[in-house]
Formats: sequence, C-alpha cells, structure tokens
Amino acid sequence: MTGATAGHSGVLKWYPRTWRDRYGDELVSLLDDTYGDQPVPLRTHLSMMKAGSTERLRWAGFVGYSGEPDRRVRGASLVVLCAWALFVVAGSGFAKYAEHWDRVTPLHDRAVPSDAFTAVQVAAFTGVVIFCVSTLVALPAFVRFIRGHGWAPIRRPLSVMLITSSIAMVATVGIVVWSHHFGSSPLNSGLWPYKAAGITWGILVVSAIAARAGAIVAVVSRLEPSPRTSRALGILALLMAVVLVVVFAGMLTWWISLAIHAPWFFGSGIVGTAGSRAPPAMIIFGALMAVGLVLGTCGASRVVLNLGEFSPSEHG
Repeated sequence: MTGATAGHSGVLKWYPRTWRDRYGDELVSLLDDTYGDQPVPLRTHLSMMKAGSTERLRWAGFVGYSGEPDRRVRGASLVVLCAWALFVVAGSGFAKYAEHWDRVTPLHDRAVPSDAFTAVQVAAFTGVVIFCVSTLVALPAFVRFIRGHGWAPIRRPLSVMLITSSIAMVATVGIVVWSHHFGSSPLNSGLWPYKAAGITWGILVVSAIAARAGAIVAVVSRLEPSPRTSRALGILALLMAVVLVVVFAGMLTWWISLAIHAPWFFGSGIVGTAGSRAPPAMIIFGALMAVGLVLGTCGASRVVLNLGEFSPSEHG
C-alpha cells in the first residue's frame, strides 16, 4: 500500500485477500478523497465491517451463489462441520450427565432409553469416522497448499488450536489424577473446589473444540482441492448431517422416556422421589444440539443445491 493510501488501509482487514488485491487500492483512495486525514466515521467503519465480513463468507462459499460450485460445496460442508462441533460440545456434556441412568430406572422401562442411548453412541462414533475420512480426503490438497504457500498463512489458527488443545489435555490429566487421589467421583461431591475445577475444565475443553473447528475452517477455506475432492467432501457432509439428526433424535427420545418413567434421575436420583423433567443441563444440551441441527440442515441443503451444478466432467 502506498504512503498516500496507507491512512485508511486498516479497514481492508475485514475483506478477503483476493478482494483486497483487486479492489483494495481503489477503496482506500476513495476513503482518502472523502475523509482526507480524518478517521473513518464509526458508521462507515461498521458498514465496511459488515460488507467485508459478508464478502469473506461469500469468498469461502458459506453464503451466496457467486464463484465456482466446488467452492460453495466446500463452504457448505464447513458449515456442517461447525454444526458437528456444537454437537461434540453438547454430546460430551450429555454423555457425562447421563452416566448410570440405568441404575435408577426400572428394568421394564429401560428398553426405549437404552436403544436411544445406544443410537446416540453409534451415531457419535460414525461422526468421528466421517470426520477422519474427510481429513484424509482433504489431505492431498493440504499438502499442495503447504508446498506452495508454506505454513505462514495458517500459522495463527493452528497455533491457537495447539495451545488450547494442550491446555485442555493438561487440565484433563490433572482432573483425572486429582479424582483418583481423592477417591471416587469427587467432582460429584458438594465441595466447591471440585465443582470449580469441573467448570474450569469444561470451559477449557469447549475452548479447545472451538479453536479446532476454527482452525479447520481457516485451513480448508484456503485450500484449492479438485472438484472431485470438493464433491466427496460434500457427500461426507450430507452423511454427517444424517448423524446429527440421529444424535438429536436419540437424545430427545432418551430424555422424554426418562422424564416419563424415571423423573427422579433428574433430581435426587432416589427411585420414587420427585424430579424436574426439564433440568437446566438437559435444556442447555438440547438447545446446543438444536442450534447445531439448524446449522447442519442449512449446510446440507446448500450442499445438495450446489452439487447439482457440477458438470459431468467434474463428477468423474
């Protein structure tokens, strides 16, 4: 950027690099002509922040219908990935919360929640498999990107991912060691240090999951895979969307069944006592999954719409 246009160049950070390379100088020159040495007004800055962020989403294929269909499919697949990340957070909490539910549920009422819980577990495992396969599918494009551009463009999101994951791992080891040292299930006791440790650990794990999802989005959005690879990622995203539906339906079925036949599980845990049928924890898990399901459905719908635009040569 030249010295004459450097004054207002900061607003360009909201726009993707390809847009900046093509239109950046013109925009900064316009701002310089309009405002001179004065700072850009807040209203204008917010407007360009919105426009730049929208342009980034469009460039990544998250919204709009400009650009190549393979980029749009790839962007929609990343939307499904973000939905899966929400399910990982909610599902991890749900799995911990639902431990030992069968111990306080009458034998003749266990069939439905047991099948639902099993469906959630199988679907969750299937989601992990789909994620691993997607990683392998995108690996050749990632290798080409590193050979052509190096690590510099993606160093920051990967560094954040590694740091948060390492902190979460250390915290997990610490919690496990602490738990074994003080006996069984200390985190379930009423002592505030254990509860505080559990909450802190949960925040660290959620942060690590969010950082990992953000890093994946940042990396994949920069790749230039072949149309065949993008199509494969789109199909895997559709399979992941099915997984999300199964997990949500299984969780909801389990919840309703226990609320009817063993509501005490959501209270004291003592058979025959009263219990809330809508505990705060389940409401939070359900809300996260519902948001993820809406997000995943939108992404999957966009995948389906854009897959149809691939040419016959791209299908092969």
